Amino acid sequence: MGNSSDALHRKLLPDLSISMALPAPEPVRESHSAQIFAPWLAQIPAAQRDLLALLPVLDVNGAVFDALKGAHSDPQPMARPGISAALLCVDPFLRVRDVVALLASAGIGGVANFPTIQIIDGVAARGFDSADLGLRREAQMLARFAEQGLSVTGFCTTAENGQRMLDHGASVLVVHPGLPSADWRARTIAARDAADTLRALRPRCTVPLRLFCPDAYGAELDPARALADGLVHYA
Repeated sequence: MGNSSDALHRKLLPDLSISMALPAPEPVRESHSAQIFAPWLAQIPAAQRDLLALLPVLDVNGAVFDALKGAHSDPQPMARPGISAALLCVDPFLRVRDVVALLASAGIGGVANFPTIQIIDGVAARGFDSADLGLRREAQMLARFAEQGLSVTGFCTTAENGQRMLDHGASVLVVHPGLPSADWRARTIAARDAADTLRALRPRCTVPLRLFCPDAYGAELDPARALADGLVHYA
């Protein structure tokens, strides 16, 4: 979404978009557009996608795998540089070896924990944790992908979670402000917390530190935008 704060970030990293479309393979080169590939976005209403992606209303990972099976890269030195697959990393049926092979066949060298289980809190979060479907599993899966040589874009909702993403191999860190509330006051508090998280992570972060900007957030995120190396948004 364009807004008045765009001018604050012209000198920073190019925006990282979350897109339903996979770009065609291209010759490997130094400059390329970065993207998180999330084909499952096409299956849910835009207004509810931040939450619905975590609910059992669709198979997030299955949608990614189905899209990639028909997107094998050319056997020539072609690739999709800068592309990361958006995966629900707490999926108990996610097989790292199979995912790595499928990504390689499509010329993709990265993954992102998007959607992230971290946006669920309270009693529900404790339920996921007790079933080993929470943050611990998410971080462990990212570490396994990093061990296989994939670049990892780690979404985090707090500085503590961000540190865990870094400890588990994240090569890009994205601060997630959480589910956007219909109440502007709640969004303002969430945006302030995101800015605090960016400040806390900055001294310990040696990788790009980005901010995710869900569509429902507006100017309340401006202070956080000014602290980030770059932005992440829906295409």
